[in-house]
Amino acid sequence: MKWIVAMICVAAGALAGPATGEAPAATLNQAFVAGETLDFELTWVGITGGGMRMTIGLLANDPTKFRITSVAKSNSSFAFLFSVRDEIQAIVNRDDFSTLHYDKHLNERGRRKDDSTVIDERRRIATRRRPNHNTQEIIVPKPVFDPLSLVYHLRMLNLQPGTVERFTVFADGKVYTLEARITKRESIVTPAGRFNTVVVEPKMLAGGLFRGEGELTIWYSDDARHLPVRLRSELKVGSITADLKAVHAGAANPEPLSK
Repeated sequence: MKWIVAMICVAAGALAGPATGEAPAATLNQAFVAGETLDFELTWVGITGGGMRMTIGLLANDPTKFRITSVAKSNSSFAFLFSVRDEIQAIVNRDDFSTLHYDKHLNERGRRKDDSTVIDERRRIATRRRPNHNTQEIIVPKPVFDPLSLVYHLRMLNLQPGTVERFTVFADGKVYTLEARITKRESIVTPAGRFNTVVVEPKMLAGGLFRGEGELTIWYSDDARHLPVRLRSELKVGSITADLKAVHAGAANPEPLSK
């Protein structure tokens, strides 16, 4: 099912130009160096269907890079209807979050999809490998981001309602342009508590990853941390929501919490 990846991709992209208003950047960079783990509860049309864990920390033996992970899986009560386990990992530059390596391993109803991309920054070439497919080489800009890394990069911006940020995103072997509109402030409640948030609505220009996938929205906490406290995808079959459940210091085991 594409909705899990879609929620991770909601903030995907790379800045087309210099970012503006990066007030939280210094504070967050240090938090990411120390490591951070976010746990989410996944619901589909109001039914709890599983969990998702996102982590970030320094790459082992290389303090110039971050390792970001996301693992989402259906719980035991929902798995008999729809069994899902999706794993995503990104290796990015610490200074600008530009992607160096992006791995995606999806297992949905027993159907597997494995996709790995390595980016050569000097040559500006992305090499994509998939089982039973020819290797692809695609020209990419510098910097370029993957879907997962920009969930974190957007946190470092000064998200002000009424502003628009443009990004370039590499995903599924293609380069897209994404426009993220920061629309409003809103108070919401998740299992982690009540948050004042700023709402971001990303849209692909000239089609792209979310064509036919419905509307996507992400709520960031309206403070220096800019925690992604809610991600929601409105699909034809109903809404899929990831609500923040817990925040932990350190980059924990990527495996989601079991209920």
